[in-house]
Amino acid sequence: MRRRSHAKKLLVEGRQEQRVIPELIEANGVLWGESRNEAIVLIDEFDGIENLLKPGVIEAELKSSGVEIVGIIVDADDDLEKRWQAVRNRCLSKFPNLPEKWDDTPLIVTADDGLKLGVWIMPDNSKCGMLETFLQYLAPTGSELLVEYAKETCEEAANRGATYTPHQKTKAEIYTWLSWQNEPGRQLHQAVKERILDPSSSSAAGFVEWFRELFEL
Repeated sequence: MRRRSHAKKLLVEGRQEQRVIPELIEANGVLWGESRNEAIVLIDEFDGIENLLKPGVIEAELKSSGVEIVGIIVDADDDLEKRWQAVRNRCLSKFPNLPEKWDDTPLIVTADDGLKLGVWIMPDNSKCGMLETFLQYLAPTGSELLVEYAKETCEEAANRGATYTPHQKTKAEIYTWLSWQNEPGRQLHQAVKERILDPSSSSAAGFVEWFRELFEL
């Protein structure tokens, strides 16, 4: 699929990130824009980490005509350092001085020609996990017992034959928790927009700060 030129681009794994991030940023006081053409940052999703990390994909994005800032958001999943190495390998041709080891802080670097690159590894650059892990952190104060009960319920469901995989456990937990809210069963981006998940949580502050610094907002 041909990607539209834009000075500020964010590359993400899938549609969930593409939907959640604008709601999170807008909820923190930055107007996103009413349409894709008006968006302050163009978010391209790649229908999975395998597609995003294919040789040549990120390299081509970094060479796109007119691009000035590129952000990359990936899930750590079960091996944060392995994920960083995969991203780093795709970016080295343009950014040869990227650190060999990830140091648990979000990355922002600038190439000699002025191109700016930022990397965030979900959930918080220091733990294994994914977007849904990050969003679990945004459960409002006072909901800790219900979050824990959602986790216990999912574990019991697995014991009774639920077929979600270990990798999908966090997704099962957050959707279980959302099914108990008012109103039940909201999608992740709706939960952020409607403040079912708290976009002003201190757990979101680091991500929002990184996003605003990277994209100069």
